[in-house]
Amino acid sequence: MPTKATDPSVGDRGLGPLIQIASQVLVPAGALTAVLYHFGYVREKELLAYFGVDLGSVGLSTTDYVLSSAGPLFSLLATMVVIGVAAIIAHHLLAYLLSRANHLWRQITWVSLSAIALVLLAAGAVGMHCSWEALALVWLAVSAFGLRCSSNALIFPVMLGSGALLLEYATENARTHKVVPEQLSTGLDAARTLRRALVISLALIAAFWATDIKAKQSGFDAAYAIESALPFLPQAIVYSRDRLYISGHGVDMEKLSDSDAFIFRYKGLRLLKHAGGRWFLLPAKWRHDNGAAVILLPDSRNDIRVELAP
Repeated sequence: MPTKATDPSVGDRGLGPLIQIASQVLVPAGALTAVLYHFGYVREKELLAYFGVDLGSVGLSTTDYVLSSAGPLFSLLATMVVIGVAAIIAHHLLAYLLSRANHLWRQITWVSLSAIALVLLAAGAVGMHCSWEALALVWLAVSAFGLRCSSNALIFPVMLGSGALLLEYATENARTHKVVPEQLSTGLDAARTLRRALVISLALIAAFWATDIKAKQSGFDAAYAIESALPFLPQAIVYSRDRLYISGHGVDMEKLSDSDAFIFRYKGLRLLKHAGGRWFLLPAKWRHDNGAAVILLPDSRNDIRVELAP
């Protein structure tokens, strides 16, 4: 006769709450939009800061931030989906193995998972403040992978979020399979609402923390790619009636004949961004360490014209 642990409904009880938590955290459009907006905002801020431009001076809209995050954030979301599928497979495999194990091994399994979850939570929480060297055990475990103390390491929000979810999973299964004392099971059941609210909060914190780290790295990588490919980017040719005194490495000024509508022509510029009614241009030989400044020109004046060319 099948044991209680072999009942599929019982096997899914520990996973069901996690699916419910994931749906409460990820599915709402507001939460997803907030993550996309935060990613786009941090990414654009990091990218423009590399060129010495303040994000507030650009005038990007909420839609601009959301759209700029769609591509770079896709890989992170895809990774989360793959991890979710792997977690479901691991859950069913564990449920099958425990259905064939005795009560002692079930106790050992859930206690071990709870201990691992608490270690992950502690490492993630302390890593948030970059003071985890004081924990010798965590230091040895993480330094084995060559990681340094940095709140910008993606491993720490992963530890925080996975630790919270794993602890809820282990707690719910331990209570369901009656591997904890009756009094403790009653206490866990009474605190279920509060416990899940805390898990959701930690999952959201970890999601925004990981998004922030990923966005900063994406912004820096994009800025470095622009700098490296600057000579091959579309040319920006500036025409003006009055001398603009545009200078920089690689910028050339040519005075046209007086009969032309525009008297001065500036070449050797590259387009960085067009937003907020302004052109953000870079000298063709701009480098992060050569002191060249970004050139800002309005696109609404009749005495200035900017043309783009291959």
